[in-house]
Amino acid sequence: MKNKAPKLDEVGFEWTPRGNTRMSWDEGFELLMEYGRINGHYDVPIPGNASEEVDRKSDEVRFYNWVQSLHGMYRSFKLGRKSGSLTDERIQLLMNYGFAFRNFDQP
Repeated sequence: MKNKAPKLDEVGFEWTPRGNTRMSWDEGFELLMEYGRINGHYDVPIPGNASEEVDRKSDEVRFYNWVQSLHGMYRSFKLGRKSGSLTDERIQLLMNYGFAFRNFDQP
């Protein structure tokens, strides 16, 4: 894949498909802002714990997956790839509110 990725980039392959998280930008952003107001940070934990089974379709899992997708889309963005619904404006908006993307210095 290492050698194929640049060729896919050249033809405009979108690395993070839209609809990947089953949550709209507006819904996810609103939940993230609410989470930040309540918790004082945006580090959304993995839902549940080791002793309980988690409903993969629950709102908590959907929200967690949406936040995780932001990090993946940001990595694609930094690599110059299409990054789903994460635009320059949305990145700035998130950063202005104090959201910290994971550091993806290495591909």
